[in-house]
Amino acid sequence: MLTCDIYFASKNKRGEEVCGDSIRVRKDSEKVAVSVSDGLGRGIKARILSTLTATIATTMLANGLPVRDVFKTILATLPVCQVRGISYANLCSVVCDFGKEICTVVEYEFPVVMLFEGGERISIEKQKIEIGSRKVLIWGFKPKENMTLLLATDGLSQAGMGTELFPLGFGERNIEIEMKHLLRNHVEPDDIVKHFVKLAERLDRNVQGDDTLVACLRFREKRVLNLFIGPPEKKEEDGECVKKFLSLPGKKIVCGGTTGQIFERVTGKKIEIDLYTFSENSPPIGRMEGIELVTEGIVTLTQVFRYLEGQAENVGYGAKVLVKALLEADEINFFVGRAINPAHQNPLFSHDISLKFRIVKDIARILQERGKIANVQYY
Repeated sequence: MLTCDIYFASKNKRGEEVCGDSIRVRKDSEKVAVSVSDGLGRGIKARILSTLTATIATTMLANGLPVRDVFKTILATLPVCQVRGISYANLCSVVCDFGKEICTVVEYEFPVVMLFEGGERISIEKQKIEIGSRKVLIWGFKPKENMTLLLATDGLSQAGMGTELFPLGFGERNIEIEMKHLLRNHVEPDDIVKHFVKLAERLDRNVQGDDTLVACLRFREKRVLNLFIGPPEKKEEDGECVKKFLSLPGKKIVCGGTTGQIFERVTGKKIEIDLYTFSENSPPIGRMEGIELVTEGIVTLTQVFRYLEGQAENVGYGAKVLVKALLEADEINFFVGRAINPAHQNPLFSHDISLKFRIVKDIARILQERGKIANVQYY
């Protein structure tokens, strides 16, 4: 299954403390919803308008409401400037349903939306629909690995407006040419958005310019990581749980000495211990056929938590490898056994506040705060 990385950069209009353009993102296991909005005017007023518009659109789309219904709701509530006769905010929303292999793009008065595959732009016919007196463009495509979708507010397309070099602004055609050049030279999306924002800053050096927000969606294979932590509550379920875990897509890591022994017993395979990874603050790691990594349990997980929380940098080799795997993954599935290790808890308290459970919950929280999808299941 595919997913997409989302990169964006922005600049404020000269003299303003905030950018009037906004982006909002929502993700789950199979769907990504992204909305970019440009608020009319500048500063705080524009930021409030764009934030409200992008947030409503993204939240409703992420919750599965039909695209047309979402935009009917937004356009029905979005006021029109009586002086200029234009909306107080424009909007582009992208909904990627990777389970159904379709991405839907909806544009309302949005200036720059371009799809690229490799170094070439892909042109797709757009359907024009009317909602009240407003015109909305809607189109879709099947996402492929290494496709790139570029979204930019008019701060980029109108950059340099009024200058001798670009009297009408930088323009969509020049953005396309620049984007093709960047992609053909394998420039990363994170650097692409920064490049365009810096370009807008240079072009606006002698003019007031406008708020600018540039976003890139880069499609790629989804990276899934599965962690088996601790024995199941019922010993008779060991075999079923191990077989189910091994059948899952994605990388697999086993945490805990007893857990590793269960995998050896069920699969008939041996864990190969790498003694070179032993250190004074961490046991050595192991590997098994079909398993990326086997680590010690609670000590390693505690070090992972402290590292992610910024409490410690000097952690063992196993914790470092585990942290790297967690940060590289898009979706992390924790399968946590309910069997109790008396050494890890106070026997006066209920098992669901055991040290293992708390550590896993805290690690999952930190990963979610960093934009990861983290699921925790107990067995």
